[in-house]
Amino acid sequence: MRIIGMIIIIGMVIGAVVSIDHSKFLDLQSLLIVLGGAIGYALAKGKPKEFIINFGDGCVYMGWIGLMIGIIIIGNHYAGTEKIWPAFSIALLPLFYGYFIKLVVVGLKKIDDD
Repeated sequence: MRIIGMIIIIGMVIGAVVSIDHSKFLDLQSLLIVLGGAIGYALAKGKPKEFIINFGDGCVYMGWIGLMIGIIIIGNHYAGTEKIWPAFSIALLPLFYGYFIKLVVVGLKKIDDD
């Protein structure tokens, strides 16, 4: 049942992203902040048996940090311009990536535990 649930959740998110303009959801810098920081966080925790769960937690933490970095950049470069909303949507991407990866990791970890 967990596998079916994960397929449904991932399918719904991917379906929503593809049905709009999927290029708006792609930002390599945001993804690298989340993945790089999450790997660093998981390694820093120093518990190899819990690497996957720590990686998922790190994705969420780095998603929030990425959002804060994005908002700081917006305040310094785009405040008061018509480019603020596109910049804000990019600033939200690390948080989206972080929570989505965490969701997948939790589902995979639960499957692995069975």
